[in-house]
Amino acid sequence: MSVQKGLELLLANGTPGRFSRKEFLISQGEVSHRVYFIRQGVVRHFVITRDGKEKTIRISRENDFFYSSIVSYFSNEPSYIYCQCLTDCDFLFWEKDSLDILYKKHPEMQDFRNQAHVNFILEKHRKEIALLTMNAEERLDKFCEMNMPLFNRIPHHIIASYLDITPETLSRLRNRKS
Repeated sequence: MSVQKGLELLLANGTPGRFSRKEFLISQGEVSHRVYFIRQGVVRHFVITRDGKEKTIRISRENDFFYSSIVSYFSNEPSYIYCQCLTDCDFLFWEKDSLDILYKKHPEMQDFRNQAHVNFILEKHRKEIALLTMNAEERLDKFCEMNMPLFNRIPHHIIASYLDITPETLSRLRNRKS
């Protein structure tokens, strides 16, 4: 079965859900038991640093398939991240037990699952490499190539946090490009 067919089968078996802006899908200390697909909206995944600051580690938006906390989901340990809606969001979601049954019932869906995991790993690796090898302006340029519409949808301090720069630096870099 193709990756697309696996996705179609998965979407046909999801439970619809709606969450409001600022609502949490998971908070630090909770165990993740859900997988989500965003039909409409934007979500951020973040941690609280040792000095008490929020650090955005991922931003998910329409057509993104994600775990509320991937480490918690697979380890069954409490999450160290928060997952919060930045806009009103419409989702499909799957409880872990139901999803495991679905994958056993339709083993051909493994192509989609495997590709989703590969995509997640590649995204994380690219972000890590960018933080180590690119300066702030280069990271912003790369982000804009892929995510320009987000600037009109979510707070800029969230984007700055994701890029590992201050909101002031983000503003200065954006003004330079205008």
